[in-house]
Amino acid sequence: MDTTTEGALGNWFLLMDPAWRPTAEDDEPPLEAVAGVWSVGEDGALGRFRANPDYRPTDENSPSDPLDAALRLLLHSRAETRHIQLVLRETLVDLAVNPDGRPLVAAAPDGVPCVVVATGQPHRARLTPPAWHRVDLDELVITLPDDVDVLFNPAGPAPVRLTGDFIRETLLLDDEEIAAAHPESRPATPLRVFPWDTSTPQ
Repeated sequence: MDTTTEGALGNWFLLMDPAWRPTAEDDEPPLEAVAGVWSVGEDGALGRFRANPDYRPTDENSPSDPLDAALRLLLHSRAETRHIQLVLRETLVDLAVNPDGRPLVAAAPDGVPCVVVATGQPHRARLTPPAWHRVDLDELVITLPDDVDVLFNPAGPAPVRLTGDFIRETLLLDDEEIAAAHPESRPATPLRVFPWDTSTPQ
């Protein structure tokens, strides 16, 4: 369920846990049932998606946020890379960092060095890095070392690695390319997404 609410901080569009249902028309959702929010501008435009750190999903295997959902669709060939690019540009994610604030670099199961990113609270809860830092795509690219990829939700049910080059190209999309990505107006770019079986020996 999605709903719009107005409070002291302004207008927000809420992404609800699929299992939550109001018992009355004006029933407010509990904080743990809110997967995240988009801010709503005066013109009705949505801001970047912000995952709720207090979200507790009814089903631990359910997608926790729009980016998690989009990545899972991509793994099943039900989405294209341009869809991932659009969602990436409009989402805040949590980057695992060392005590000094530098990105934590770990080896993926196939040995490729990656920074570790959680798209939502359920994925953060499965990992124990020294700290987390919430970033947008711009800051993710700035902090991404050369020759390092991005590992999304590595301890979750649908971990995905996207290449560093793909992340950088997503940031560099111009307005015309972004507009063209919304409708079915251009062919999909070659996939550069790497799923794997989480049971693979480390």
